Amino acid sequence: MSLIKTDAIQTLAGKPILNSTGSVLQVVRTYVASSSVIETTSTSFTASGITASITPKASGNLILIDCVISMTDCVSDSLWVKMYQKIGSGSYAVMAGAQDYQMGIASASRWTACAFSGSYTTTSTDTLIYQPYYRSSGGGNVRLVHDSSSYGLTLTEIAQ
Repeated sequence: MSLIKTDAIQTLAGKPILNSTGSVLQVVRTYVASSSVIETTSTSFTASGITASITPKASGNLILIDCVISMTDCVSDSLWVKMYQKIGSGSYAVMAGAQDYQMGIASASRWTACAFSGSYTTTSTDTLIYQPYYRSSGGGNVRLVHDSSSYGLTLTEIAQ
């Protein structure tokens, strides 16, 4: 049996091969293939319960946030959706720069998909938790996730 020990592996240009800029350091995914209904009549943004968490390897790295919900349902009102973020022991807050249509709005549409793709540059190694929040525009019933549909929330850390 052979054993090789080394402090670092580098390219010919002197850059580290492992954990070099642009390297994927970790991927975390929450996926449900056949969900029960997630719905509300609230006109305030409401936690969906769809969460994924990641603890960054280093400050300054890039976190890619991707969420896909295969089927939403505007049963009797317009559906608004935004991605929220929790940093360490802080509270959930909408991601910086979010505008009205950050993750989507659906109106009078039955059975449409909802998607989000965003990014965040870490400022510490505190655990990050992401969760879509949603609301009804006027108090009618809206479903973020329709019965038996799927959803996925994926977090990817990229070395910078």
